[in-house]
Amino acid sequence: MQNLQGLNVKDAYRLHDEDPILVTCDDEINQVIDNFAQYTELSVIFVVEDEGCFAGVITRTDLLDWTRVKVGAALFKPLGDRGKTLRLVSLIHASKVSEILRQETVEAAVSPDDTLADALRTMIEADLVILPVLDEDRHIIGSLTLSELLNRA
Repeated sequence: MQNLQGLNVKDAYRLHDEDPILVTCDDEINQVIDNFAQYTELSVIFVVEDEGCFAGVITRTDLLDWTRVKVGAALFKPLGDRGKTLRLVSLIHASKVSEILRQETVEAAVSPDDTLADALRTMIEADLVILPVLDEDRHIIGSLTLSELLNRA
């Protein structure tokens, strides 16, 4: 693998040709469901605040966790992971996008000048395969996938 420390995000990410699929913190979870249903190739949906600033990421797994709680499936199989159990409990009354955001995704973003090594570290820590690329004002200008990153390594 080539040294990721010497390469920057701007060497690997793609600018958005079209507007990315976004939801706001105040949107209902049904908006996330509708977007994942309409755009089956999506693995994540970026969340923004009302001003358009990045607020986090929702994955299909996050939606699955919410669904588990809503249909009671979490009760059928004991969970050995205390963190996962607490996460599921927190989803019991969730109805807004902000209520299903995992805290580790709130800072899961990169800038064009970040190194690819830093981007990979962020992906691993947040358990994400796609990161938003942000400008100085925290607006989304593109995205970086794990595949794009590894192709440059």
